[in-house]
Amino acid sequence: LIISFFFYFFHKISPIFSNLLSLLYHKDKKSVFVFYYDKIFKRNKLQVRVGEEMYLREESLITKAKSSKKLPNFVWGTVLVLLIMFAGQMMGGICLDPVYFFLNIFSSNEDLIILFISLMADIFVLLLIFIRVKFIEKRKISTLGFAKENWLKKYAKGFLVGFAMMASVVGILFLFKGVKVETNPIQPVGVKAIGGVLFILIGWIVQGATEEIVTRGWFMNVIGARYNATFALILSSSVFGILHLLNPQVSIMAVINIILVGFFYGIYVMKSNDLWAVCGMHTAWNFAQGNIFGFEVSGINVEVSTLFDLKLVGNDIITGGSFGVEGGLIATLVLMASIFILLKLDKKGYLTK
Repeated sequence: LIISFFFYFFHKISPIFSNLLSLLYHKDKKSVFVFYYDKIFKRNKLQVRVGEEMYLREESLITKAKSSKKLPNFVWGTVLVLLIMFAGQMMGGICLDPVYFFLNIFSSNEDLIILFISLMADIFVLLLIFIRVKFIEKRKISTLGFAKENWLKKYAKGFLVGFAMMASVVGILFLFKGVKVETNPIQPVGVKAIGGVLFILIGWIVQGATEEIVTRGWFMNVIGARYNATFALILSSSVFGILHLLNPQVSIMAVINIILVGFFYGIYVMKSNDLWAVCGMHTAWNFAQGNIFGFEVSGINVEVSTLFDLKLVGNDIITGGSFGVEGGLIATLVLMASIFILLKLDKKGYLTK
């Protein structure tokens, strides 16, 4: 009985030790750690006092992923990401064909409908990854990073951050005269584009969430559970870059920037144990790039509706050229600065409050 009790007790408190190790680097020597088991949510929590403030830190998503019945190795995990993305988008393209004909009845903007369908096809990617998590790995969808508490606030905060990052890139390009207003637009612009802009936002919400759920919510955490967090961050960010290798007008600089985006999102997820915010960031980054400022998105022409129709001019290495602003050096600098700020905020405990 004593031995059985010992193993049961060890099983219950083991996630606490992993949380403790992740917080020991904190500079505040006055930090006080209090552990308890939350009976309401049925999970271990770590309560941390930093100075006069008290906040909670839950089990990491990597720890939660360790409960999976199937943890793929890094080779099979990478193959699964590519297969799930490809198969899901193929299924979506076939199944959503009737929607294309239906929407054509109400809109004459065929390019808008085609882009919307291509983005919404990612719903089937979500379906495949949810089936994998629920029925093969035998764990809850919420363990991907979808806690119910304040989910809308987290998403909105992430959306604002993603928009601010893209606006920063565009603002710097304006200062260096790397953009100019398109004088002969071939798409709806300004007030008459508002309907199309809001409509396509729905597609970007699905697309942004899908890529984050697959690469950061699932892949990064199962690899971290099988190996370690550092390897998981590097691999998931690299695979995220690989997913864009076949995009039009792709360049080495563009792939590097996409990998940096992966690092930024990955670090945020690991430090905050939250996926809602990065879904918002990803959506806002693409939406602002294509349908607020009028640029290509990862090399893809999205000239369907935009509030401002801007055109990149000058050196493609700096601006990104035909790939869009995320393929240029200015985006590299903004992303590196964002990662630096993120790490500073984490050291001050802002990501866990």
